[in-house]
Amino acid sequence: MLTFSGRGCHHPLMARKNAGDERAAARQQSAVEAWLGTQRSTNTRAAYRCDLELFGRWCAPRGALPLTADTATLVAFQAARAAAGDSASTMRRRWSALSSFYDFTVEHALRSSNPSNAVERPKVVSGDPSPTPRLSDAAVAGYRVAAAALDPRLEALVALIVCDGLKVGEALALDVEHVARRSRGTTITVRRRGEAQRLAVDPDTARAMRRCIGTRVTGPVFVNERSSRSGTPDRLTRFGADHLIRQLRDDGDERVTANALRRFHITSRQASGELADEVCDRAGLADVRSVRRYDPPT
Repeated sequence: MLTFSGRGCHHPLMARKNAGDERAAARQQSAVEAWLGTQRSTNTRAAYRCDLELFGRWCAPRGALPLTADTATLVAFQAARAAAGDSASTMRRRWSALSSFYDFTVEHALRSSNPSNAVERPKVVSGDPSPTPRLSDAAVAGYRVAAAALDPRLEALVALIVCDGLKVGEALALDVEHVARRSRGTTITVRRRGEAQRLAVDPDTARAMRRCIGTRVTGPVFVNERSSRSGTPDRLTRFGADHLIRQLRDDGDERVTANALRRFHITSRQASGELADEVCDRAGLADVRSVRRYDPPT
């Protein structure tokens, strides 16, 4: 039954819908604030807030919320921002913000999966300079010592990035079964562009991975905190890995990023005399131009 008054009409179903919308908006706001609270840098928090608010304003007329948006919504948003003239660097940063937000929601059981994982990220264009900080040998050596003291998982993760050039996602996808210990050294099997690739890892990496794995003979190499308490080998998420890496700080108390550690691998390999093609293959980059972007000629 409809109820009429001087201010309009009301209906129980409409009232329930409005209440549901308000609860969803409250959950959305709570999730955003909790996620932003994990970002140590004031500038990053401000930029990420603006990125998510922009996405939220775009979602609103379409009856969607960022918290519950699906992959198709993200694809449409990316296309709309490209048509609006956003630069490649802006779009990459915004995609990092959305991916980080959804990793957080998965980690805290607010969603079952990250919808941005199924979307092709904005590509780096030729000549686009890398904004990733360049780390010194001394700084990285200090980070590795700190990582070993903080957490065996962090030690192994940093070693795989710095010594062996893995992406964080590649490292997190490793299972204990992918690690082979032989008389000549330790190898790992990673999947790149749909194919399995076997890599020999640095001896320091092998030692760190043995410490990280311990006595386990199956399951993920990198497990989350709940696993250590419950005994169930749940894989560490990207959000969890970022949380570990954020524990590393420079002298100015700025957090270290996985991208900066990976850039160090690429630039140090070139400095040691490796050819750009070899560095490209080792780091799993699609194009040698990405190597030159990280370490442009002076």
